[in-house]
Amino acid sequence: MSGLGLRTHRHESPSGDILVVQLPSRVPDPERLVLDALAHVACGLSPRVTGLARVPHAVRLASATVRAGGAAPAGPMRLEDRWLEVFVAHSPELAAELAERVLGPLESIGAVERKRLLETVRVHLAGDGSIADTAAALYCHRNTVQHRFARFRELTGRDVRVPGDAAVVALALRVRV
Repeated sequence: MSGLGLRTHRHESPSGDILVVQLPSRVPDPERLVLDALAHVACGLSPRVTGLARVPHAVRLASATVRAGGAAPAGPMRLEDRWLEVFVAHSPELAAELAERVLGPLESIGAVERKRLLETVRVHLAGDGSIADTAAALYCHRNTVQHRFARFRELTGRDVRVPGDAAVVALALRVRV
């Protein structure tokens, strides 16, 4: 990385190598420079920190990002892209309890209906929150999506169109991948 003008410090530890990069101030997007340099390295990246005193915290965040599991890219994993996985991995007992409380009521319906409801909710949460876009992605009418949301709310007590409920459901779905 020194060929890119980046000052680095590598530290070997029992849990894996740690690379501290001093970001250049005169480069328009120094974080992009680091991401590109590590494009084929499976690693965790912490958010940018200022000062040496914050480096241990950054290392813990990067390590938590890598340990979070789930579908991981072949290259660098940014905490910003994996918040839900990190939260789930940090407290598996609470995560399992959340998933059971939120999604458990869906066990009372048939497998086909459960699968259809969960697919609709996943597509909606992965998108921009638009019912029309969710319907288009699922090749169904927007009223069908609204009926599925109503059924999901009836069973779980959670409305995925309400931001707080959507956050809780998204976290529960991360547990039950």
